[in-house]
Amino acid sequence: MFIKLAKWVTGHPRRILLFWVFVLFAGAYFAINLPNELSSGGFNDPKSESMIEKNVLKEEFTNKYPQNLIVVVQHPSKTVSDKDYEQIVTQIKDKLNQYSRVKKVSTFYDHRNNQFVSKDKSTTYIAAGLSATEDQAASLVPKIESDLNRMNHGQFNVKVTGGPALNYALNSATKESVSKAEMIAIPIMVIVLLVVFQTVFSAILPLAMAMFALTGTMATVYFIAQSYSLNTLVTNIISMIGLGVAVDYSLFIVNRFRNELEHSNVHEAVITTMKTAGRSVLYSGLTVAISLSALFIPNIMIFNSIALGGVIVVFFSILVSLTMLPALLTVMGKRVNKWKLPIFNKPKGANIWGRMANRFLKHPVIFLIPSLLVLLVVAVPSIKANMQVPVASANAIPKDSPEREGFEMLTNKFDQGDVFPIEIVLKSKQSPITDTSNLRAVDRITKEVNGLEHVSKVTSITNWKKDWSLKEYEAAYKNFDALPNTAKDQLKNLLNADNGKNTTLILVSSDTAADSKASHTLVKKVREIVDQNKAGQLTSYVGGETATGLDFDHKVFKSLPLMVLTVFIVCFVILIITFKSIIIPLKAILLNTLVTLSSIGVLVFAFQNKFSLQFDPDQTINSITPVVLFTVLFGLSMDYEVIIISRMKELFEEGMPHNKSIVKGLAYTAGLVNGAAIIMIAVFGAFALVNVRVVAEMGLGLAFAIFVDALLIRTVLIPVLMKLFGELNWWLPFRKKRAISPDIPNKHVPVERGTHL
Repeated sequence: MFIKLAKWVTGHPRRILLFWVFVLFAGAYFAINLPNELSSGGFNDPKSESMIEKNVLKEEFTNKYPQNLIVVVQHPSKTVSDKDYEQIVTQIKDKLNQYSRVKKVSTFYDHRNNQFVSKDKSTTYIAAGLSATEDQAASLVPKIESDLNRMNHGQFNVKVTGGPALNYALNSATKESVSKAEMIAIPIMVIVLLVVFQTVFSAILPLAMAMFALTGTMATVYFIAQSYSLNTLVTNIISMIGLGVAVDYSLFIVNRFRNELEHSNVHEAVITTMKTAGRSVLYSGLTVAISLSALFIPNIMIFNSIALGGVIVVFFSILVSLTMLPALLTVMGKRVNKWKLPIFNKPKGANIWGRMANRFLKHPVIFLIPSLLVLLVVAVPSIKANMQVPVASANAIPKDSPEREGFEMLTNKFDQGDVFPIEIVLKSKQSPITDTSNLRAVDRITKEVNGLEHVSKVTSITNWKKDWSLKEYEAAYKNFDALPNTAKDQLKNLLNADNGKNTTLILVSSDTAADSKASHTLVKKVREIVDQNKAGQLTSYVGGETATGLDFDHKVFKSLPLMVLTVFIVCFVILIITFKSIIIPLKAILLNTLVTLSSIGVLVFAFQNKFSLQFDPDQTINSITPVVLFTVLFGLSMDYEVIIISRMKELFEEGMPHNKSIVKGLAYTAGLVNGAAIIMIAVFGAFALVNVRVVAEMGLGLAFAIFVDALLIRTVLIPVLMKLFGELNWWLPFRKKRAISPDIPNKHVPVERGTHL
C-alpha cells in the first residue's frame, strides 16, 4: 500500500501540491471564523435528572427562563435604603428592559425581598431572565457591559456576571489562550527543528505541514459547527494536538528521507521513506485518533467537541504527511539540505544514545528498578485525586476578568445557597399539587430536607408563612385568587400558578459552597428523601447547578471503565498488527498507564494541593482533565513506541542480533524522538501557562507525561525491558519463529543525521 502511495505521489507531485494550496486558501476564511461558531456550554449530561428538571421548569413556569444574567451593584459606604442606590438600580433595570431578549428583570425594590440584599446592605443584585439560547445569551453580554459602562455610576461598582457572562468570559479567554500558547510554542519549535535538522529548509517543512493541517481541520470543524453545538475548547485541542502531531509526523518523515538520500536517488528515497516512516506515521496516527474516539462514549458535548477536534486534526496531519510532504520532498529533492547552519558543521556526540543503550543493557535491573520507583512515587498522589467539574464556579476563567470579579462579589456577599440553591421539582400526575394529599407529601419533604446537615433554609409552598398550619395552606390555595398580589407574585416562583398548578418548586439553600463535596453529598441525600416521600402520585426531579455538576461527574465516572477498556483494546490490537507481537503491546499498556497515573499525581500536587504535601479535600481538579489526558496520552505516546521499536524490529528482521538491534535502534531514533518530545513539551507547556484552568491542567499534565515518557520510558525502560524479554518480544501465537543464519551479513543501516540531541 505504501509503495503504491509513494509511486502515485512521486508521479503527480505538483498536482498534489496545488490541491493542498487550494485547501489552505479556501479554508483560511472559515478557519479564522471558527471561534465565533463555538459555545462554552456542554458541561452537563443532557439526559440527567438535573437537566430534565431544568427543562420541566422552563415548560411549566412562565417566569422561568433558560438563561439568567446577574448584575451586581456595590457601594463602599451607601446601603440599599439610600435613594441614590435605588436610583442607580432603577436605571440599570430600565436599560436591561430595552433588550428584546430580556423578558423579566427582578430587583430588591420590586417586593423588598431581602434575598436580593447582602447582610451589610452594601450590595445587591439584579436578575434578568433571558429568552435565548446559551450562545445568544453569551453574545448579548458584551453589549450589555458596554452600555452599563457608559452610564455614570459614580462610586457604585457595577459588574455583569451569571451563567451567560461567565460563558462569554470563558470564550474570550479561550481565544486568547490559543494565540498566547502558539506565540510561546512556535519559536521553541523552530529552534528545536533547526537543531534536529541543522538546515533551514528541513526545519521549515514540519511547521508548514502543521499550518496546512490546522487550517484544514478548523475549516472542517467550522462546517460541522453549523449543525452541532461544539465547545470553545475545541480550538485549544486542535492547536495543542495539531501542532504536536503534525510537526512530529513531518519530522519523522523528513528525517528518514534525508537519511535515505545519502545512498539513494530522490525517487527511491521517497518510496523507502513511505514504506518505513510513512507506515509508522499511519499506525501512530490511527492509534491517536482511535484513542481520542473513546471520548465519544459518554456522549457529552464537551467530550464530543474535544474528540472531534482531536480526531480531525490527526486525520489531516496524517493526510498532509503522507501526500503533501512526500510530494514536496519529490520536488525539492536534495535541496531539502540547503542552507546548512554553520554552527552544526562539526556535530558531536552522535553516538551518545548508543553508548547509553549499551550501558542500560549491561545492567538492566539496576536501571529498571529506580525508574519504576520514580514513576510509582510520582503516581502516589493520584490515589487522592478529587475530580469534579466546576459548574457553579468561576475558577475556569482568569482572575482579572470583570465577569469573575462580579461572581466573586456575589459569592462573597451572599450565601451561596441563595445564589445556587438545590431545586426540587414535584409534579402531580393527576390532581393539582395543592390538593391535600400532595401538600402533605410536599410538607414531609420540606421538613425532612430542612433537617439535613448543611441546610440553611428550605423554601416551599408549605412553609412561606411560618405561623400557618397545613390546613391554612390548603384553604389559601383553594382561594388562590383572593391572596394579596404581593403573595401571589412571590408564590409564582414556587408554583406554576399560570399553568395548571400541578407543579411546585422547593428551594434548598446550603451553607456550603455550591461546588463543595458537602453540597454534592447534600444533593444525594435530598434525592433519597424525595424518592422516599413522593409516593405514587408525584413525579420528582432534583436539579440546580450543584446537581448538574454531580450528574456530569457521575456520567463521566460511569463511562470511564468502558473508555479505558476501549483504549486498551485499540492500542493492543494496533500494536499487535504493527509489531506482530503480544509482549510489546502489553508492556506499552502497562507503562503508559503508569505514566498517566504519574501525570495525574503531578496535577493533584500542583492544582489540588497547591504545591503542598497536605491533602486538601475542598480543592479539586477538573474531572474532564484526567479523562482527556488518558486518551490523548495513550495515543501520542504510541508515536514514540512505534518509531523506536519499529526501527529495532527492522534491524532485527534484517539479521542483526537481538541486543545489537536494540542498541542500534535506539541510537538511530532516540535523538529524533527526544527532539519530537521537546516539541510536544513546548506545545503542551505553553498551554499550561494560559489563564483558563482546564486548559492549563491539560497542558501541564500532557507536558509532564511526554517528558517522563521520553526521559524514562523510551530512553531507559524500553531498551531495558527489550533486553530482559529477549526474543520473546517478537513472539506471536501460531506464528513460526524466524530462522536467522549466522552467516547472513547484517545490512548496513547508516546513522541518521541529527540524532545527537
